Amino acid sequence: MAPISTFLCRAASLPFILIATYAGFILLLTIPWLQRNALYAHKVNTTYFHNVSRPEQFGFAKYQVTPFNISTPDGETLFAWHVLPLDIYAQHQESLMASAPSLSTRLSLIKNDSEARIVINFHGNAGHIAQGWRTDTYLRLCSLPHTHVFTVDYRGFGHSTGSPTETGLITDGVALIDYVLAHTGLPASRLTILGQSLGTAVASAVTLYYADPSSELLPSLPATTPHKEARIFAGTVLVAPFSSLPSLLLTYRIGGILPVLAPLRPYPVLQNWLNGYIIDKWRNMDRLVAYVDALESHPELKAARARDRELGSLQILHAVNDRDISFQQSRMLWKALSGEDVVVGDKGPAVRREVDGREAGRPRVGVEFLEYGGHNRIVTFAQVALAVGRAFEGR
Repeated sequence: MAPISTFLCRAASLPFILIATYAGFILLLTIPWLQRNALYAHKVNTTYFHNVSRPEQFGFAKYQVTPFNISTPDGETLFAWHVLPLDIYAQHQESLMASAPSLSTRLSLIKNDSEARIVINFHGNAGHIAQGWRTDTYLRLCSLPHTHVFTVDYRGFGHSTGSPTETGLITDGVALIDYVLAHTGLPASRLTILGQSLGTAVASAVTLYYADPSSELLPSLPATTPHKEARIFAGTVLVAPFSSLPSLLLTYRIGGILPVLAPLRPYPVLQNWLNGYIIDKWRNMDRLVAYVDALESHPELKAARARDRELGSLQILHAVNDRDISFQQSRMLWKALSGEDVVVGDKGPAVRREVDGREAGRPRVGVEFLEYGGHNRIVTFAQVALAVGRAFEGR
C-alpha cells in the first residue's frame, strides 16, 4: 500500500507544483529586462547559420538585394535591405552583374522610374531580417511591377545595435522611412507600410506619427528627430495585428501552446496588478483610431479623391487558424475602426469587409479573415500582395 499512497500524494501535489511554477514565471516577467527579452525575443535568431549579407542564399538574384546600414537619431546602427523589383532588375541585369552596384546606384533606379513605388516592411518579433517566411514575403512583393522593398532589423535584432523598447522600435521605423523619403525623393503617397505581428505595432505607430506628429498617444522620440509635417502614405497593411499588449497577453500562447495570462482571466484584480508592470503597452487600437480621426477631412485626402484615388487606406488581414495571436484581436480592431462587428467562425470561408469613408471624409478601412495562413506564413499569401496592390492603386 505504501507505493500507492506515495503515488497519490505525488499526484495530489502536482497541481500545487504547477501553480507555483506558473506564479514564479509570471513574477519573473515583472522584471523589465526579462520582460523585454520575452516580448521581443530578439536574441533568438539564426545569424550564426545565415549570412544576411549574402542574400542570394535566400533565393534572390545576384545583386538584387543591397544590405546597408541606417543611423538612428539616438545613435544606433540598423541593418537594412533594399530589394529591387524583378522587372527593374531584369531591365538592368547586365549592368548590375558587371560589378557590385553601390546603394546610390540602386537608389537612382528609383529616382529615374516615374512608376516606382515602395513597400516599407516591418517584421515580427524574434529572428532577423531574413529568418523564417520573411524572405518569401520580399520575393512575392518584389514580383509586383515597379515595387521596391525596404526592410530593417530593429535595434537589438540581427546585426543592429542596441536593445529593443517601444520608443526605440518606433524611432527605428521613423528612421527607415525618413531615410527612404530623403534618398529616393518619392512622396509619402507612393509608399505603403506593411507590418506583421509585432511589426503591426511599429506600423501603427509610425503611420500615426506621420499623420499627426504631435499625438499624445506617441512616446517622446529622441530630441534630434525633427518634428514632421503631416504626411499620408498610399496605405497601411497590417497582418496578424493585436489591439494592445495587455489585451493580447490574455489570449496569447507561447508557440501556440503555453498560455501567458489566460489563466488569470477570471481574476481581474490580478490582471490589473500585472498590467501595471507591463512596460511597453503598444496601444495599437487607440493609435489606429487616432490615425483615422487625424485624417478626417484632410486636404490631401480630398485632393486625391478629386483625382479618383484613395490615400491613407488601412487594411487588416488575419488567419482564423492563427495559434499565436487570435483573429479575435483583429475583430476588436475592426469594430473600433468601423463601428461594425463581423461574425467569423473558427472554420469556414474567408470573410472580407470594407468601409468607404469618403462620405465622412475619412480613409478607407478594410478587414479580411483568411481560412489558412497561421501566424507567420500568412504574410506570404496572395491576399497580402493584393492588399498592397490595392493600397498603391488607391481603389
